[in-house]
Amino acid sequence: MTNKFYRLTGILIVFMLAGLTACSQKEAVLVRQDSESETEVLEKKELKTETAGNENVSCYVYVCGQVAAPGVFELPSGSRVCDAIEAAGGMTEDASPEYWNLAGEVSDGEMIYVPTTEEAEELGREDRNSGEAQTTAEGVTSDGRINLNTASKDQLMTIPGVGESKADSIIAYRQEQGMFQSTEDVMNISGIKEGMYAKIKDYISVGD
Repeated sequence: MTNKFYRLTGILIVFMLAGLTACSQKEAVLVRQDSESETEVLEKKELKTETAGNENVSCYVYVCGQVAAPGVFELPSGSRVCDAIEAAGGMTEDASPEYWNLAGEVSDGEMIYVPTTEEAEELGREDRNSGEAQTTAEGVTSDGRINLNTASKDQLMTIPGVGESKADSIIAYRQEQGMFQSTEDVMNISGIKEGMYAKIKDYISVGD
């Protein structure tokens, strides 16, 4: 009787230990699965946030010169020169289509000046074929602004708000009064006062 009791007790203990071991293993699996699920959720959230951020990235480019509608345009990041020119209505008949590398990528704050064929010839074939953005045509300073003292009528008309009449007035002022000594002198032109000057001051210069 005693031996039988011990055997039954031993068997019962074995089953209890086996049950405890199985429960522990099951809990470990559940904890690991929960941990993996949380990691996957976090990774998906980070990926979604990163993707959304990339979709909102844009740049602003000033397109002027021989284009149909000069102005400042907001373009998606990674846009090409051809995209910027297309946003400005495309090139005019007088434009030099070979001057720019149309496949080049634009950068935020860049100015794209499309010269006439004659202006492009003055810059030289080497510059045109360099594959780099060029903004140093006569009348345009090295930082992309329009030089009030040397710009042609067409170049002056690329300044926001300056049409044919104001461009003629600027040229007449140069001929009658001499060179502009400061950009503020442009307010001596009829129709250009403080309000308009505030809008165009970043686009004009009186020298390099």
